Amino acid sequence: MEQRDVVIIGSGINALVAGALLARAGWSVTLCERNAHPGGAIWTSTEHVPGFTIELLSSWHPLFVGGPAYGALADDLAARGLEYVNTELPTGVVCADGSAVLSSNPEITAAQMAELGDLEAWTALMTDFGSKADLAFGLLGTDFWRRSAWKFGWKAYRRLGRDGLAASGADLLEPAAPWAERTFSSPVTRALLTPWALHNGLGPDDAGSAFITTVIGAAIAMGGMPVPVGGGRSLVSALVSIIEDNGGTVLCGADVAKVTVTGNRATGVVLADGTAIGARRAVLASVTPPALYGTLAPEADAARRAAAERFRFGRAGFQIHIALREPPRWTGDPRMAGTALVHILDSMDSLSESVNAANRGLLPRRPTIVVGQPATVDPSRVPEGQGLLWIQLQENPRHVLGDLAGEIDPGDGTWTPQLRDAYADRVITILERHITNIRSAAIAQFALGPTDLEAMNVNLVGGDPYAGDCRVDQYALWRPLATATGHDTGIEGLWQIGASTHPGPGLGGGSGFQVASRLLRT
Repeated sequence: MEQRDVVIIGSGINALVAGALLARAGWSVTLCERNAHPGGAIWTSTEHVPGFTIELLSSWHPLFVGGPAYGALADDLAARGLEYVNTELPTGVVCADGSAVLSSNPEITAAQMAELGDLEAWTALMTDFGSKADLAFGLLGTDFWRRSAWKFGWKAYRRLGRDGLAASGADLLEPAAPWAERTFSSPVTRALLTPWALHNGLGPDDAGSAFITTVIGAAIAMGGMPVPVGGGRSLVSALVSIIEDNGGTVLCGADVAKVTVTGNRATGVVLADGTAIGARRAVLASVTPPALYGTLAPEADAARRAAAERFRFGRAGFQIHIALREPPRWTGDPRMAGTALVHILDSMDSLSESVNAANRGLLPRRPTIVVGQPATVDPSRVPEGQGLLWIQLQENPRHVLGDLAGEIDPGDGTWTPQLRDAYADRVITILERHITNIRSAAIAQFALGPTDLEAMNVNLVGGDPYAGDCRVDQYALWRPLATATGHDTGIEGLWQIGASTHPGPGLGGGSGFQVASRLLRT
């Protein structure tokens, strides 16, 4: 049996970050990926439409570029050809009351907020956030189960005092809707900011969504919307190269069936084809809690197994990709044609309605539509003079009980190709009011519904793009389990990483970085 220092199950961003850090430090590393190629939710295609580079799943990299994993690996990644490009217009909104942009250029954002009547409120928010930015980002980046977490808590206490710490705790739990209503006067400003909570799996009425909205809004205002030239697979290839250049291996088509446990210690894995790989020092599993404790490592204690059975998955994702023979033609605000990611919605109220509808199993009648335009940042993604739309919807039921608009028959509630395409047509009809050539200039179009997403990545259970409900009882201290055990599984040498674990979903590599850092310091 082949023996390695560490075996990593999965090859998403967290697995690749952990593998690269450990391999660079001299550990012998093997990653086992069940799919035919590495990357997890980074899935870049040049095969669907010739000449177009299409991100089928995740696309934007501000969390990675602004996070500690990139800081630790940036030189090694650049040496392997990874190049990030950025834009001055990372995001905007089109809503019933108007349109707006949020720019990485403070002067553009200030002018926009002044026009909306919210400059004073925006300046106060950014000033306050700037004074606590290290604490805000530190909270998301802290491994709660190390001594450093106590140091972070003491730092926050010394900075804020008892009363300030208590008030900050209340702020952390505030929903985005009441926060936006008391902070900003313009409904356009509210519509510009609050949809960003969706990108962390939250709705505007969920506890903690105001904090997430502020953090993401500030991150975009400070760091833009970076993407790697050539697509996300450029990042995947560079991380794989770090691993392989340091003696590691990345096995594709290697489906792990079981973690071997001897005397309450993880000693390796067994693949579905019977191949056994030993692990002298650790096994890292980038999987969901039900998969880990129900299938891969049922030897874990009863409390963890019971908590894993209670683990909830959230709303489903949905994507539409459209290749155009010309750039998208936007009506109204011409700035949208050059903006990387535009939210289209009626208002903050329609956002709340759609999230609540999806939570109740209903198709939204006026969904919040995320329109990504990758070529505005990386023109190499499309042939010269053409266009590409990356469309995402995050308010979808995993099982459809009905249609809030009363137009689509859900059948038995399964996301069949017919149901998927009917809903995609609703979305495109809405977008046609804003992008006039979305149908007439289309070269190719295809949708990925919840069933398709889960088929592409088993961690996206029911199409949940965040590998688990992100509401407060399954977040921070309680992610992945209500038993508050963090990345520790109770089996010596077995660690859980991935979007189901702290610090949660998003293309940042946070859990892989945290666990690898812990192992390297032990």
